[in-house]
Amino acid sequence: MNVLLVAPMPPSPTAALAIPRVLYAQLVGLGGRGHHVTLAVVAGPEEPELAAVERLRVEGVDVHAVCRHDPRTFAERWGRRRRFAGGWLRGGRPWRTVWYFEPGLQPVLDRLQLERSFDVVAVEDNAAAIYDFGTSAPVVFTEHEVRRPRQPRRPSGPPATWPAAVLSEVDWRRWPRYHRSTWSRFDLVQVFTERDAEGVGAVAPEIVERVRVNPFGLVLPDPLPPAPEASRELVFFGNFTHPPNVDAALWLGSEIMPALRARDGGTRLTVIGPAAPPDVQALAAADIRVTGRVPDLTPYLESAAVVVAPLRIGGGQRMKVLESLARGRSVVTTSRGAEGLEHAGEPPVVVADSVDAFVQAVATLLESPRERQRLATRGREFAAAHHSPEAYALRLERVYEEARARRSAL
Repeated sequence: MNVLLVAPMPPSPTAALAIPRVLYAQLVGLGGRGHHVTLAVVAGPEEPELAAVERLRVEGVDVHAVCRHDPRTFAERWGRRRRFAGGWLRGGRPWRTVWYFEPGLQPVLDRLQLERSFDVVAVEDNAAAIYDFGTSAPVVFTEHEVRRPRQPRRPSGPPATWPAAVLSEVDWRRWPRYHRSTWSRFDLVQVFTERDAEGVGAVAPEIVERVRVNPFGLVLPDPLPPAPEASRELVFFGNFTHPPNVDAALWLGSEIMPALRARDGGTRLTVIGPAAPPDVQALAAADIRVTGRVPDLTPYLESAAVVVAPLRIGGGQRMKVLESLARGRSVVTTSRGAEGLEHAGEPPVVVADSVDAFVQAVATLLESPRERQRLATRGREFAAAHHSPEAYALRLERVYEEARARRSAL
């Protein structure tokens, strides 16, 4: 197939965010199965994104990128701020989509669709859903995380934080309408978990029959050697611009670790990730390390006996859980954290949804190096069998072929 892949950020196997890594697995998997992928993407102004575009070109990927750069003058800076503010105030769209929207990508899409014939257009993430894909080819949209309706939240904390909290709440309430207006335009809508499929049904029941569940893949990292048998190191990692990671870290540091500490004072926790807010940084203690961003996770995971992912909120599939399995580490997570893995049977993770259950699960693995290594070995095998780029591409092919058949039947 000739596939036009549209994304709001460039694929990269080393990115801190999950979306670029999923996109890279998609590129690798589809290319490995003989499909030609044309990538239309927005990159920058962050240097790693601009560098990722150049790496893709060196690798031979057919890239058509609109590269954004930081404004150099006072007038340019204020012009960009006015555009962002106006886009949010006038358009009724969530801030995330305003931030990633790049008007210069639309002419690129128009030109590509005039010059070339595509079998399918694959649109990735809600930030790319706003563009016009007027084409005879079927369009498959992948929603990376469904934002469900929720009860309004009142501001809490110091009064100085209330204006930002109010704006955040207003922004969240825009998501259902945005989801409905964009999802309705696509032949099929793909999500990564059954829970997100249910979320689509809650927001837009009229399109339920067009929703397909397809858990993502990743380029498998090299497996790590077994952790030291005496290790009592726990690791939690994530990007703290994502609220579910903040909630998980706070639950871990304020409730789970104190219970582990009372049970056995030898356990140590390392919390890793950029943009940790003050309340996460305040978790630091004699047995809790908060590192911020690190250049490489590998040294921390090498010494870790268990990766913990106590996720309680948010949607989508969790890259941190899949990556830990792929690296050969035992994982304790929640039902929410294990979503997206159940498609292939019972996933090789320990699921615990209460403090007591989580503490017991972690303690059991710390006390049994043989059991945690058995679990780690199964995790690596599971990731390779069901979430490699090739496995993901096979599932994508089925979705794309169905979209082509549906369009042909019209």
